[in-house]
Amino acid sequence: MPSFTYLLFLHLQSALGYPAISAALMSAPFATAALLGSHAAPALSHRLGPTVLTAAALVLAGTAPALAPLIGTEPGRQAALPVPTAGGAAFGLFTTTVFALVLTGARGTAAGSMSGLLPTAQQLGESIGVTAAGLAYYAPADTANTAFGHAMAYEAAIFMLTALTALPQRRTTGPTRSLPPPSSPTSPRA
Repeated sequence: MPSFTYLLFLHLQSALGYPAISAALMSAPFATAALLGSHAAPALSHRLGPTVLTAAALVLAGTAPALAPLIGTEPGRQAALPVPTAGGAAFGLFTTTVFALVLTGARGTAAGSMSGLLPTAQQLGESIGVTAAGLAYYAPADTANTAFGHAMAYEAAIFMLTALTALPQRRTTGPTRSLPPPSSPTSPRA
């Protein structure tokens, strides 16, 4: 996902000439929705199980190609605001759910090591993703908007691959093995 937000900022500022604050405002719905998605993840994951992963990845796969044709014009950029909002919610939902599923599967003392290894693996994947998405963006193209379209096609392909990878989780993991249910505000904490 960092490659998506990096390319969005890069394209808005470098190719379209947006000042940094305007580019940040354009991506604010994504960040806000990501918070809401991560907040909703425990309840949705408890109810639906790993199906949440596939659904969130499919929403992310649709976000990139939906955004590409809209971002090239001023009216399109205004109309595009719901697209990063949906993508942000899916991102928050996916990330929270996948982290919980991985850590729930860790046994005993391996949980500590796994909780340290997981962000490291995520950062490695993000570095590779930013590099690959950057290569797609800087591939020969007639216009900057076409280059952005190339990068968004790459993003869509990666998210589709993620959705396909998440499918087997539905068969091997049921709703009870997903995130723990949300705690009630009156329950005592340990």
